[in-house]
Amino acid sequence: MAVWYILAAFVGALMGIVFLVVAYPEALHVISGGSATGNGTSEQSSLEGAAQFEPAESVGSSGQAGSSERPGSPGSRGLTGMSGTGGRVDPLNGEVSPTGLYAANEAISVSRRTSIVSAVERAGPAVVSIVATFQMQRRGFTRMFDDPFFGHFVVPQLYTREEPNTGSGVIIDEAGYIVTNAHVVQLGEYTARRIQAVLTDGRSLTCTLVGVDIMSDLAVLHMEGEDIPVAALGRSDDIMAGEWAITIGNPLGLAIEDAQPAVAVGVVSAVGRDFRREQGSRTVYRDMIQTDATINPGNSGGPLVNALGEVIGINTFILSESGGSEGVGFAIPIDRVRRVADELIQYGGPRRGWTGLSVIDITEYVAQELNIEDRLGVLVNEVDPESPAARTGVRVMDIIRKINGEAIASYPDAREALYGSLVGDSIELEVEREGRLMSLTLHIAEL
Repeated sequence: MAVWYILAAFVGALMGIVFLVVAYPEALHVISGGSATGNGTSEQSSLEGAAQFEPAESVGSSGQAGSSERPGSPGSRGLTGMSGTGGRVDPLNGEVSPTGLYAANEAISVSRRTSIVSAVERAGPAVVSIVATFQMQRRGFTRMFDDPFFGHFVVPQLYTREEPNTGSGVIIDEAGYIVTNAHVVQLGEYTARRIQAVLTDGRSLTCTLVGVDIMSDLAVLHMEGEDIPVAALGRSDDIMAGEWAITIGNPLGLAIEDAQPAVAVGVVSAVGRDFRREQGSRTVYRDMIQTDATINPGNSGGPLVNALGEVIGINTFILSESGGSEGVGFAIPIDRVRRVADELIQYGGPRRGWTGLSVIDITEYVAQELNIEDRLGVLVNEVDPESPAARTGVRVMDIIRKINGEAIASYPDAREALYGSLVGDSIELEVEREGRLMSLTLHIAEL
């Protein structure tokens, strides 16, 4: 009986060897320990094994010649091939490496192409670098005499010189319209005399200034050219705090050296941020998008992009104690950008809004005369009969307590709440009339 067991084991082992040789001929070379420098048989076996693993330029994943797949990419065959033993055989040295290592490398290669990469590839070509040249007047001094005997006398002098200002922009229309910040092309009372847009393909195209809205800090430029890339515009009414945010632009004036825009990634930190105007400023910032994605000088006017590659805002300013980016940047929401851009393209400038409404502060005297207990708010003292306010239902002696959900304490508050409203905007008013609160919607009309 023992002889039968031994015979059966020997037959089983022999069949296993035969199956291994037939199914995996390259394994015979590995088992025999042969090499390319050995005898003729082992050398032939090695060459046969290597012939199965041609470079990816010759044999692709489909086995057809001429494939363009890279070595190491999923489904391709590179200099290192796959053996039938669950590992990979390097034809140069005949060593078998674990399949898991190659699978990991392929997974890493695939994972590198994230949604961020795709978003940048989609939006990046439509981002331009703006180089605006100003002719500025400066005060200086000139030497009238430069002689030790007469002395060194200087007199004041006005002189002009050209000064560049750099920023970013994004192409929003196939006709070549570009949106950027107003402060990129207009500095105080000075407007840029020449404006160049540098595209990512290296082209530098001359732009004309279509219009500027100082209150919104937005400007529209126009350039002529062929094959103009256009950015996809998203929406800003559904932005979520915490979602990816990507800034693309020309930080610190790098367009002068390189046409490729720089990319920074962060998240949307908050939405709906409002800022009061600085004293003497005509610019008002409302419903701003806050992000910790890096914004530096030169990024102004560039797009804030979501993970889908859609423009959701125009990068505008930062809050910083050092002067550099500290992760507190703000962008104008794209919904407002669309409206302002349409106004500038169609009319060349923003139209002035009109409510037909006049209000006054509720002073102590007014409160006593009209028996008003709560002085917070403004009193309507005049309504034009043909105005939007009249059509809305606002009446004289109404007390406006809130505008767009913001509590109003005085006339300056009401003026600030309405400042910067565009023609067609809807304003929500909370009005008190004879002790009863009511909500009214006021539509801004053109003056």
